[in-house]
Amino acid sequence: MKLKVAIVDDELHCIETLKYDLEESFSDHVDVLFTCNNSVECVNNLKRIKPDVLFIDIEMPGLNGFELLKVIEPKETKIVFTTAHARHAIQAIDFKPEAYLLKPIDVEELEVVVQKLYALKKPSLEKVISDKLAISTTEEIELIRHSDIVYAKACNNYTEIHTQSGDTRLISKTLKYVSAQLPDQYFFRVHKSYLINLAHIEKYRKSEGGMVIMSDKMEIPVSSDKKEELLLLIQS
Repeated sequence: MKLKVAIVDDELHCIETLKYDLEESFSDHVDVLFTCNNSVECVNNLKRIKPDVLFIDIEMPGLNGFELLKVIEPKETKIVFTTAHARHAIQAIDFKPEAYLLKPIDVEELEVVVQKLYALKKPSLEKVISDKLAISTTEEIELIRHSDIVYAKACNNYTEIHTQSGDTRLISKTLKYVSAQLPDQYFFRVHKSYLINLAHIEKYRKSEGGMVIMSDKMEIPVSSDKKEELLLLIQS
């Protein structure tokens, strides 16, 4: 079960870039049904094809993105605006979009949007495994209980998942993506490179700028801008 996606943008390089990012990074979640570089072509395609998500530019010749939406009046299709201009954000609210992405689109921000939309499409089975993190490899999908995760560490565009059994899993997802899959009442981003499970903190060391000692004895630095919030969490 994948998200069926369409893209409309008058700039060909923007279409190609977004299509590449969706297919290269999220091929397990997304199918790009069609792309078009003008509103008329989009209207004609939507008469035959009903995508789950429409990525739509705002400033286009002929009908702009807002005018196009008034013509097609999407009901089941979710809307994601893609634009180089922040000034349209207030007007965009009227169309109840799922996201408003500024060009050039950041892949990490795109990840969050795709995951959010995919979660809306997932069946009720999700409730059964909601306390587990799905880790996908080329051969299998492993489900790890949230409570078994001690911390996660960023490694460029990959993430290391460290569990209380001492095992480490390397997955091809960013730490920002992993963070979005885990409940924020239990997991906290103490540093740009570390996401920790609050239940696995054993000590907080005040020296050396602030550091947490985890249940596996790993010493993890705490960013200065995260220190106060963390102390409130562990002392509440």
